[in-house]
Amino acid sequence: MPHADHRILHRLSSLGRVSTLYLAIGLSTLAPIHQAHAEPVFRLQPQTRVKVAIVEWVAATGEYKEWTALNGEYVVSPAGTISVPLVGEVKAKDRTPAELAATIADLLKERTGLSKAPETSVEVVRYPMIYVTGLVDRPSELEFRPGMTVMQAVAMAGGRERRTNPAGGYSDMEQIRYTGELNRMELEMMQLAARRARLRAEFTDGPKIEFPQALKAADSAAIQQIVRDESTLFDARIEAMRRQLDSLAELGTLLKNEIDVLDEKTAVQQRQIEIAQDELKGISKLVNEQTVTKSRQTSLERIVAELQSDKLDLQVAAMRAKQKLSETERDAVTLQGQRRTEAGRDLQTTEAAIEDLKLKRSTTLQLLQINGASLSRFADRKAMDLEPLEYWITHGGGTDPAVRVTEATLLVPGDVLDVRSALTAALDNKLLTSVGIEQSQ
Repeated sequence: MPHADHRILHRLSSLGRVSTLYLAIGLSTLAPIHQAHAEPVFRLQPQTRVKVAIVEWVAATGEYKEWTALNGEYVVSPAGTISVPLVGEVKAKDRTPAELAATIADLLKERTGLSKAPETSVEVVRYPMIYVTGLVDRPSELEFRPGMTVMQAVAMAGGRERRTNPAGGYSDMEQIRYTGELNRMELEMMQLAARRARLRAEFTDGPKIEFPQALKAADSAAIQQIVRDESTLFDARIEAMRRQLDSLAELGTLLKNEIDVLDEKTAVQQRQIEIAQDELKGISKLVNEQTVTKSRQTSLERIVAELQSDKLDLQVAAMRAKQKLSETERDAVTLQGQRRTEAGRDLQTTEAAIEDLKLKRSTTLQLLQINGASLSRFADRKAMDLEPLEYWITHGGGTDPAVRVTEATLLVPGDVLDVRSALTAALDNKLLTSVGIEQSQ
């Protein structure tokens, strides 16, 4: 029986060696396929966000202990480092996450005096952005994802630029849009010109608006309505100003009349005081001669005091009326000055708007002219859609030389993808020559 057991064990051992051999052959066969499809190893770059997790095996308790004070997310600085508590600045640029984890573990072992480095892992949470520019519908920055190809980045940027002109120019729809914008600008220019004429009349206190001849001779119903609106507004503002000034003038007249009445009452009051004082002198003489009693003198003194107090009240009322009259006259002057100030400020704003609109109109007119030349010179508008694109990648955030790649090329974080077209450049030169614009040699 022991002999049989020995033979069974020998056969199992042989099978194990054969299985191991087949497994090794299979792995060696699969390895090239995996490597052929493997992505390039990502090395950390600035703006990369990583998550650091550190744990330590505590043999006494038989469990892992997290280093919560150090665990968390870190961003690689422009200098290519991350700042880890207890360790300080650690170089992360051009290192893989595994290499950075090993470096942090070794530094923690050295700083803390542990016999064994703590278990450390580094995981990329967010990669640096990639940038897509050139002949795409929405040139922008995109968030990188592992395995992203050039074609995927172009798709995320809206695909190839939607143009129907083979020269890279504009379409019929854009020509219509530019024409509509030009018409709108012309109408807005007329509105601003009418407003400027009204503001000038208000600023100079003119009796009426002197509109430009182009507005007076215009046949358009819209422009005629603009002229009527500005005239109505001018008349309304003039009428409002007149009413306010008339109201202030009426108030001033009332105050002047009140002052005149108070002055007359003050004069009458002064006459009564003089009469009472003369009577008081006579009574005082009789009191000294002991002809009348002292109480009669006291009564007259009280009457004189009351008359003098009434006179002071009249004088105070007259002063207040004069103060109100002065304020009313000042309000009238301020109202007129405020109207001129507002008209001057609005006139400056309108002048600036007119100059800005002139510049926009000139630019739109030039674009419309070039658009018309482009559409008339090139009839085949489908050539651009059929033309293949070229893809150029610049590594290192745009600092390295551009390299031409294919649609299936894998991107790395920080790449700048430029979508180009050789035919577009050639046709652009032809278009510029056709419209009389010579390029500098």
